[in-house]
Amino acid sequence: MKENEYEINGVWYKIKPNEMEFIDEITTQLTEQTFGENTYATSSEVGQEGVLMFQEDAHDYYNERYDEIETLYIKLIKENK
Repeated sequence: MKENEYEINGVWYKIKPNEMEFIDEITTQLTEQTFGENTYATSSEVGQEGVLMFQEDAHDYYNERYDEIETLYIKLIKENK
């Protein structure tokens, strides 16, 4: 399985950009609600200085929730068309 692809009844589909944006927005809001002020930090990586990024714990949380929400979206919305 490639990133952003899913299978229903032996047929592979790709999640559309607007669907990914929808899932990202929900996941970001959940992450911000969970971590509050500790959601973001300024990057110190070379070439990324000053860029606002998720803190490590918030980023891990975001990744886990994104996968869960994407799976729910596929099961509840896409498979039941």
